[in-house]
Amino acid sequence: MANEINLQTLKDWFTFIVAVVATVAGVIFWVQSINDPKFEKIEKDIQVLRSDIKQIRDNNNEILRIVGRLEGKLEN
Repeated sequence: MANEINLQTLKDWFTFIVAVVATVAGVIFWVQSINDPKFEKIEKDIQVLRSDIKQIRDNNNEILRIVGRLEGKLEN
């Protein structure tokens, strides 16, 4: 009878541990899935900023070329 109680207790503890691990894993995956849309929005914003910065650099290069030409014409 004592062996049966120990076996039943072991089964109960095993079931409890499996339930706790499954709950913790579920919470972790839930938290990660909730933050996914936020990360996607941030990544899109970063891409927009990168393209804006590239356009600004291109414009600055063009402005510097024009200023260089004007300086050259003024010196002559």
